[in-house]
Amino acid sequence: MSVHLPGISPAQGANLAIDIHLTAQANITPFVASQKVTRFVVTEISTQLLADTPELVVGERLCWSVPIMLTSPARGIVGKVGDILVDVTTGELLVDDENVRRITEDARRLAERSPL
Repeated sequence: MSVHLPGISPAQGANLAIDIHLTAQANITPFVASQKVTRFVVTEISTQLLADTPELVVGERLCWSVPIMLTSPARGIVGKVGDILVDVTTGELLVDDENVRRITEDARRLAERSPL
């Protein structure tokens, strides 16, 4: 399990002590988060996309960060084209039009560069 701490940049040689205490109802498992994201990307972006293994992200909301992978029938997984966050408590996909546009463009670029 990973915890992302954006904005933290300790000085070289600094001693770090990080204590995290969080209480939240974890209603969505990583498996369910992956299923929800796969369903979304296949229906909204491309049937050549699928979700990979989520990581837990602690931020304003407790979320699963689900990597989106481009696949090819001939090559299998081609590469990562983005991430979608899924709220651990509600199951809400935290994705907007800009995320969809970026994932779509990155998938197109990666597909163009990848040999068949």
